[in-house]
Amino acid sequence: MWDFEKNSETVLQQLIQIYGLESKCSVTSMAIIEKYREVNRELWKQYSNKEIDKEQLRSSRFTKTLAHFDYHFLGFGLQLEKEYIERSPYQTHTIEGAHEILEYLRPTYNLHILTNGFAEVQHIKLKQSNLNKYFQHIFISEEIGHQKPDPKIFAAALKKINANAEECLMIGDDHYGDVQGAMDAGWHAVHFSPEEVLAGNHKHIRSLNDLRDII
Repeated sequence: MWDFEKNSETVLQQLIQIYGLESKCSVTSMAIIEKYREVNRELWKQYSNKEIDKEQLRSSRFTKTLAHFDYHFLGFGLQLEKEYIERSPYQTHTIEGAHEILEYLRPTYNLHILTNGFAEVQHIKLKQSNLNKYFQHIFISEEIGHQKPDPKIFAAALKKINANAEECLMIGDDHYGDVQGAMDAGWHAVHFSPEEVLAGNHKHIRSLNDLRDII
């Protein structure tokens, strides 16, 4: 529901401007942002596979991005990371239709969040974007000790909300972690993706409003 890509880009643009990174790297701001996204996706994949830990992810994504443009300055990547983490959770862009669909669902269904994000920023994001009021429980992988698609994180959520797997529906944009993980745990699943449609025994929506045709 929290628009990661838009909020992340907002903060990255701020940092690029503050530190004059276009000049330092001799490229456009969007070139830096696209490289950062590529590096970040790969590091998150390694983190999900337990090949690196949280600190390795955070300490290297800006350093690796800048190194690609042959810009090296000891400690600068860590400074950018610190400021990025401080600014990012206070951004308030939400996915189009988020509040409307949550208002539609809340009177009838119990709503919860199951995320692989880091604990210290998730609650801030939800509060700042006024999303927290819709959800009864926030399940964070870092606190539970297991990440999606591990069935253990889904089992932990079921135990907390006192529900059966067949009663639960997972809606997510990560086909592997959210959709496949949920189905492997016996849940129903909906893949939210405005562009990509992947085959499988699950529903697909291109916009959040499409949930009205499913639920």
